[in-house]
Amino acid sequence: MTTHTESLLLDLEAQRCDAMKRGDFARLREILHPGLTHVHAKGQTDDYDSYFRSGGTHVDYQVIDRSELHVQVLGTCAVMTGRQLLVAVRKNGTGTVRIDSRVLQVWTQEDGGPWRQIAFQTTPLEMSIT
Repeated sequence: MTTHTESLLLDLEAQRCDAMKRGDFARLREILHPGLTHVHAKGQTDDYDSYFRSGGTHVDYQVIDRSELHVQVLGTCAVMTGRQLLVAVRKNGTGTVRIDSRVLQVWTQEDGGPWRQIAFQTTPLEMSIT
């Protein structure tokens, strides 16, 4: 049985994916925590500021499909795991990136405020550029 908080976090993840596909960086800034650590498929790491200079600004996301999502709420933190299929077209014309991966995310809620994603780690199972 899914709790209210688990449902809320699953909805926030759907909103994050939608904001990425729409290039809605204002909404992403609301969903992502200022203390963000984001580890990409090739191992490069971004913090909150560098994520908005690089993450998603150089590609148009065509597909971001999440599956097998599991949420474990631990007080004011939650761990979300699952699969992610991402397809993105590079804006500089150098190809389409397809990444099938497992993802680990950490969400936090501070002082009764909104839940925000503070950590993201993707581990590719299959990756290609065409």
